[in-house]
Amino acid sequence: MIIRSAILEGSIPAADRAQFDAQMAGPVLAAIGTYPGIRQVKLRRLVLADEGTPPVYMVFDLYFDSLDAMNAALASPTRQAVRQQIGAVMGLFQGRVYHQVFSED
Repeated sequence: MIIRSAILEGSIPAADRAQFDAQMAGPVLAAIGTYPGIRQVKLRRLVLADEGTPPVYMVFDLYFDSLDAMNAALASPTRQAVRQQIGAVMGLFQGRVYHQVFSED
């Protein structure tokens, strides 16, 4: 199993959190779930962190059977449409987004 994690490191102004969180947990999460070949998608929000760690706001975990399946999904028109949807609310986010890919045994 391959897991591609999208890590949102940063913050959302308090006044915008409800809107941002609702968009990510609702329409964005559902849209990511339509990627071709995706097995599962999860959204995790930080509850507690060790002192001195980066300020991770949330993480999307996308599960695929293989790197080939992941790469095909990332190259798909579906992903491009989802990126536009995410972009509609990312202006509220202050920070950076990066990805890490893990294998799960």
